[in-house]
Amino acid sequence: DKPWQYDGYLRLLGGPGYYDKPEGTDPVGKLWGINKYAIASGIFFGLGDSLIYTQTKNVLETANCFGYYIVPFVGLASAFACGTYISTDLRKKDDKFNYVVGVVSCMPVLYAWKKTASFTFWGAAMLLFAALVKKDSKMNDWTMLNYTTHYKYGNFKYDMSLVSKEWPRRPI
Repeated sequence: DKPWQYDGYLRLLGGPGYYDKPEGTDPVGKLWGINKYAIASGIFFGLGDSLIYTQTKNVLETANCFGYYIVPFVGLASAFACGTYISTDLRKKDDKFNYVVGVVSCMPVLYAWKKTASFTFWGAAMLLFAALVKKDSKMNDWTMLNYTTHYKYGNFKYDMSLVSKEWPRRPI
């Protein structure tokens, strides 16, 4: 058992998921469910920036690179989750308009991050497209990526062995 993993996933990605409970309920669980992916994405982009693009020389520059991505990503995720929760709670409806409100609540964070209206507009347009596609996939029960949750010959995602238990014995 690896201490940094839980059921094959990193412990950071454990805990409640965003879609574990219905929209308009459990705001803290929804915040953690969406912010864990924002933190992981911020770490990924910050690591790439500090190693490849900026090539930081000390800890403060590295922390600055990580903060440049992690803080806005967490702000965007929190604004989206809060805007969607408030809209669902006030309207008592679970539809795509709540995600539109969530994306509109992300626009001040986008503008504060880059300080350009064009980035805010196009970033919000891309977020809106992604949010509406995700909401449609949840409402109509389809997936964007075809995940295989059952395997005929073992679990290839985590088990790279050729046979499940042991090699068959050779006859003597």
